Amino acid sequence: MKNKLILFILLAGAIIGGSLLAIYKINYDKTAKNVINLDKLYPLPSIVKSPALTYPRKQLNPRNPLNPQKTFKLAIASMMSPVANINAYEPFAKYLRLALHMPVKIIQKRTYLAVNNLLINNKIDLAFICTGAYVYGGLKNRVKIIAVPVINGKKTYRAYIIAHKPSKIKFVKDLKGGVFAFTEPLSNTGYEYPMRFFKNNGINPEIYFKRVMFTYNHTDSIKAVAAGIADGASVDSIVYFYTYNKYKSVRLHTKIILKSPLFPIPPIVMSDGADKRLRDEVKKILLDMSKNPKGKLILKKLGIDGFAVPDLNRYK
Repeated sequence: MKNKLILFILLAGAIIGGSLLAIYKINYDKTAKNVINLDKLYPLPSIVKSPALTYPRKQLNPRNPLNPQKTFKLAIASMMSPVANINAYEPFAKYLRLALHMPVKIIQKRTYLAVNNLLINNKIDLAFICTGAYVYGGLKNRVKIIAVPVINGKKTYRAYIIAHKPSKIKFVKDLKGGVFAFTEPLSNTGYEYPMRFFKNNGINPEIYFKRVMFTYNHTDSIKAVAAGIADGASVDSIVYFYTYNKYKSVRLHTKIILKSPLFPIPPIVMSDGADKRLRDEVKKILLDMSKNPKGKLILKKLGIDGFAVPDLNRYK
């Protein structure tokens, strides 16, 4: 009887112990999924010739133009924070809906590559994209630039390399040994420009910096520098001034240490597979938007003066 009791206790202990271990493992695994291991280092992707920039060519199916039953899809790449994008562009989408007499849906993707794929596969109609995503992302012969935004009277923008303001950092060389934030591999101002600058100045970022990271939108890069998470970052000048004016922390805790040459502003494009009549109609709506009182008010809230005819030679 005594031996049976001992055996029962041992078996019960094993079962309870195994259950606790299983519970711990489940909880641990769930937690582990949310942990970012900063000790896992990966090589930076090469500029221009990245495998991520190669897309399969697919046959594009023309869309039915100006069909009220069709949903017109507007895509926005990750320039500002996701919530800011959706909120800011809802009135713009409504304006398009009324002008086109068809439903308009906003589609937002985290990366420029995701938006590029939607364009190439003819799954969206209109997109606000990055200059780098157009020039380096395989879109030149697959989409049409129908308009460009005019911001503060200009159709150009820059890359700003910024640093944490309370620091003693004055020049890019002072960032050595620190943490540097890129936006994403297809970003002109957030990756292409700084990588070329580093190369021209004999800097290998994988060695020069203690750590580099991708934030996947300019606003998060700016906030990372303001919070001291990153010592420096390369960001879009338009987004920088937007966040600079909106957030006190950005004004107090970031500074510009380098300005790039001027680049052609990020364009508005439509798929090459879109019907020409629809493309011409959308282009007319955009170019005339600043002449409409309601349209002008919507553009003002977006920080845009209006839309203009693009100089395509600037995007080669």
